[in-house]
Amino acid sequence: MNTDMLKKAREIQDWVVKFRRDFHKHPEQSFKEFRTSKIVSEELTKMGIKVEHIGETGVIGILEGASKEKVIALRADMDALSVTEDTGLPFSSENVGFMHGCGHDCHTSMLLGAAKLLSEVKDQLNGTVKFIFQPAEEVAAGAKKLVEGGVLKNPDVDFIFGMHIWSDIPVGKVVLKEGPFMASGDIWDLTIKGKSCHGSSPWQGVDAIVCASAVINGIQSIVSRINDVRSPIVINIGTIHGGERFNVTPGSVKMEGMNRAFSTYTRKKIPEWVEKIVKSTCEAYGCDYEYNYNFICATTTNDEKCTKFAKKSIEKFLGEDKIMSCEKIMGSEDMSEYLEHVPGTLMLLGGRNEAKNCCYSHHSNHFNVDEDALPIGVASYAQIAIDYLCK
Repeated sequence: MNTDMLKKAREIQDWVVKFRRDFHKHPEQSFKEFRTSKIVSEELTKMGIKVEHIGETGVIGILEGASKEKVIALRADMDALSVTEDTGLPFSSENVGFMHGCGHDCHTSMLLGAAKLLSEVKDQLNGTVKFIFQPAEEVAAGAKKLVEGGVLKNPDVDFIFGMHIWSDIPVGKVVLKEGPFMASGDIWDLTIKGKSCHGSSPWQGVDAIVCASAVINGIQSIVSRINDVRSPIVINIGTIHGGERFNVTPGSVKMEGMNRAFSTYTRKKIPEWVEKIVKSTCEAYGCDYEYNYNFICATTTNDEKCTKFAKKSIEKFLGEDKIMSCEKIMGSEDMSEYLEHVPGTLMLLGGRNEAKNCCYSHHSNHFNVDEDALPIGVASYAQIAIDYLCK
């Protein structure tokens, strides 16, 4: 095992941590990462890396090696969540209502660290590195915007690698898994339209809440009775709003949900299954409805060849025993957008350490990570790029 890359990454750990804490202190919402992208652009420029922009906040660094033989893209996301932080950290969010509760502050700083290391050996690279600093992953729209803006072109990307720090995995370990890895994520909204009336005489109206209750129960039967259970799905109803007053039979109920799937077939069938139940239930209860469905984020499917390549690279400095596998994850990641166009892989980086109180789930207002994970992330980005461009 050659630990040189990890040693180099640890030598700049304080530098990387400084940026991580600064980004954590100043979280920015999706497509409004103005401060973050400005800092990223300035730091890449200092390293002698060419900087391009897509949209207002997408930043692309282009590092050209000794030749233009191949192109590898390294991706990190920059946006924060609309969550109020409650960690008590000395570098807690100063932007009330927003926090880095998913680790994007770590991703951005780690990719800056990798850019720093790779810029120092650019003459040894037989190809080009594209550093993709992506906005708006939390709303699953940033990757699509960058792809539409040509991020994978001029020069054309041959291989893309990304990572996500993960609170369920112990610090010091990583997960690399071939094939379908993270589920698709699609959003829908439904308005059930009844007829309001006085609560003392419900027969004079059409109760939208009673209809909505039946719809909810019916929709959940899709998971257990309509879908093939060998291809897991989740149908989650995240919000429901109905009624205006305690003594009024409500005439309208609105709900919103997000569905997850791995199979392309199943993903396309879910909206049909949902609407079939909605339509028949509303007819039975005398209601009308309005239903909108939006396909947002495809399944994240890791290319077999790229994943095996990444494993071999990371084994060099971390060791085979630190590389794990895991079950499929029902959460979604818009890294999937890139993987629909070019081969690549998404790695999970362990950030859990209960001794440091780094044990809360993603999107929790207590979320934090063990910063000893950061050099491993930096080394992973850099080692994979070097191996790919120098083989």
